[in-house]
Order: sequence, then C-alpha cells, then structure tokens
Amino acid sequence: MASLKYFTKGNQNPTTIYLRFTQGRKIDLKRSTSLLIDPKYWNSDKGAVKQISEFQDKKNLQNDLNGLRTTILNSFNDHYSNGGIINSEWLNLTIKCYFNQNSKTDLNYFLDYSKYYKETLNTKVQISGKTGVTENTLKRYTTIINKVGAFETNQKKPYTFEQIDLKFYKDFKNYLINVEKLNLNTTGRYINYIKTICIDAKKYGIKINPVVLNGEFRATKEKVSFITLNENEIETIFKHDFSKIPYLDNARNWLIIGVWTGARVSDLLRFTRNNVNNGFIEYTAQKTGQKIILPLHPQVKEILKNLNGEFPRAISSQNFNLYIKTVCSEVKINEFVDGSKNVKLKSKVWRKEKGEYKKHELVSSHICRRSFATNHYGKLPTPVIMAVTGHTTERMFLNYIGKTPKDNANVLNEFWQVQELKKSKKSKLDIVKTETA
Repeated sequence: MASLKYFTKGNQNPTTIYLRFTQGRKIDLKRSTSLLIDPKYWNSDKGAVKQISEFQDKKNLQNDLNGLRTTILNSFNDHYSNGGIINSEWLNLTIKCYFNQNSKTDLNYFLDYSKYYKETLNTKVQISGKTGVTENTLKRYTTIINKVGAFETNQKKPYTFEQIDLKFYKDFKNYLINVEKLNLNTTGRYINYIKTICIDAKKYGIKINPVVLNGEFRATKEKVSFITLNENEIETIFKHDFSKIPYLDNARNWLIIGVWTGARVSDLLRFTRNNVNNGFIEYTAQKTGQKIILPLHPQVKEILKNLNGEFPRAISSQNFNLYIKTVCSEVKINEFVDGSKNVKLKSKVWRKEKGEYKKHELVSSHICRRSFATNHYGKLPTPVIMAVTGHTTERMFLNYIGKTPKDNANVLNEFWQVQELKKSKKSKLDIVKTETA
C-alpha cells in the first residue's frame, strides 16, 4: 500500500518541508516540496502544520500539503495501474505539476543544468574578483550544450547527472570522434567541460555520479604539431617588397607586429597609436583581463615610422588569416612540414586533417603568439616571456610551445657545454699570460 509522510530537517528558520513516498519494500523516494516553514510551527510527530493562532498562514500551508498528498497518491494509482515506472523523475514531475512549476526544466538533468549554468555565467564571480566571463567563453558553453543535445538525440535519451558514468564517457567520446569527426584534443576539451559542469552542480546539492571525479573519466589528448616562424623567416618577410600589392603589404605589417608582440589576434588587430607610450606597447588582454606592457621591437618601430606613427589599416581576423598565407607563399616559405589543415566535410562543417603540407598552407593568426614564445625561449628568463604571453604557470607555457622533458634536458646540456668551453678558454689565456711574463 502506498503512503506519504512529510518531515523537516534541522532547526534552521525557515526550513524546507520534505516528503517521503513509499510503496511496499521496493519503492522509497524522498523529495523536497519547496515549501518552507518556521520549525516552531511544525509538528514532527504528526508530520503536519501546528494549528495555532499565532501562525496566520497555517491553513493555507496545510491545504497545500493535503492537496499535494492527494495529487501524488492519485497520480501513483493511475500511473502504476497503466504499467508506468514509479521513480524519481515521476515524483519530480508530479510535484512540479501540482505547483504549476515549469515541467520542461529539471536541474537533475545534465542538459537542463548546463543551460542554467551558461545563463548564470555573466554574474559569476571569478577567483580574481572579476564578475562575468568573455563572449568567447559563452560561445564555448553554447557549443558544448549543442554537442550534448546532438548526442542525446543520437542516443534517443536525456541524461541525468547520476547517469553521467563511464558508459556515458565512452559513448560520448566515441560519438565525438566517430560521428562528429573531432580530434582527440577537441574531444578532451568537451569532456573537461562535462566535468566542470558536474562539479558545479555538486556544489549546489545535486547528486552526481562519483565516477566523474575519478581518474578514468579523463580528457583525451594527442600531441599537436604546430608551426612557427623562425627569425630568418621573419626577417625575409619583413624585407620583402609588397608595395605593389597593398592588401598584402598591410597584412605583412600586422604579421610582423604580431610575431614581436605575441598578442592574440583579438588584441593584435585592435592596436592603435593610443596603445604606444614612450616606446612601449600597453594593452589589456581581452581574454584574461591581464595588463601587458612590452617594448617596441626595432622592426615594429620601423613599420610605425613608415606609417607616421599609425598602426596598419584595420582588417578582420578572417582576412588576416587568409592573407598571411599568401604573404608567406610569396616569400617562398614552402618547406614541407607535418601539421593539420582544415578540410571541408560538408556545408559549414570543417575538420582538421593531419598530413604533410607546405608550411605557408598551415600559417594562421596563432603563429604570431607561438613564434614570439618559441623564438625567445631559452634566450630570456621564462617569466619574462610569460608576462608577455599571459600564461600563469610555467607548465602551461611549456606545454603551449611544445617543450618536452628531452627539450629541457638539451637546453641544460648546451648550457653545461658552454660553461665547459668558457673554462677551457680561460685556462689557455692564463697559460699565455704566464709565458709572456
């Protein structure tokens, strides 16, 4: 026989009224009614509101509890007799319907909570104290919401947080790789987003599957091949005469400024003469909010001098990406290198395809930032380079420029060899000095 009892937890004022629905030994469900009461007006023995004169809302609150009880029991009888499943989802929906709550939204479901999470990002206070996130962050969460929605359509089922388990992990990963044709690193980022949202939900009392927090629910990774421009190539681009092709001349100038400032394209293409102060470029990075100051490189100084102190003509990031490929092709940066190139799969869908390509084909706006970091690594203290690139940890920075433990060992080996050579030269000089004397 089905039964329903109300109860409260603790003595906090106000406190929430909960219900416990049982039927035999197999069904035992507990849920919040969302109704609140001062504990001193609650009769724990009877599981009901105390009918005392000082509590003016006693009748309305008890009527709500009585009505909810009747609705749940009637729903059970109807649902159970027709072969329906009696579970948490059924109870949640019944409670929502009684209180005319939006039955389309249930924060116990991953997708519903993800939408709520994204909607509240603009009011989220960061560790730095800053409120809100960038437009790019919002776009990233829109993308993950769309990917999860497409996955649920593919699986023909919605997922609660408790269903985000290792089977979900494997199925979602396989879907992204085999259906969406995404690479392992992009797939890994989506898995990390899943973990972030699960952890946030847990903070607000939503029960998640503990497997999300163990080592098996990890992001996929693969080594990335990326290209940079070395100092000789930059010099060649800088000296090339593009005066007969103005749009390439303009793109070349932006490229040179980019490789000597290490700025993200979202910051680079916004530079104006107002960013220059006493021989230094000063700006606040859009992505991180960090204040960055660095001196003007001689090549940048020459470009600004030729433009009467102005930066090159404004250009969109899309055109910049397109034109600098042509710039590098014109100066014959044609060596074959390993990398990934965007290939069109279908209308509006592009994916990276690994292969060996001419270097200029792989050039994109990100080459500016990576070239700056790579060309200065080992020549300047790493913290100095990080202050320009905006990386907050050395581990992130070394991963960004693709440095491995073997690379670091080689740097140390070269340093020791130089020190040994210095000692050898000093010894010879000392001997010559003694013989002369």
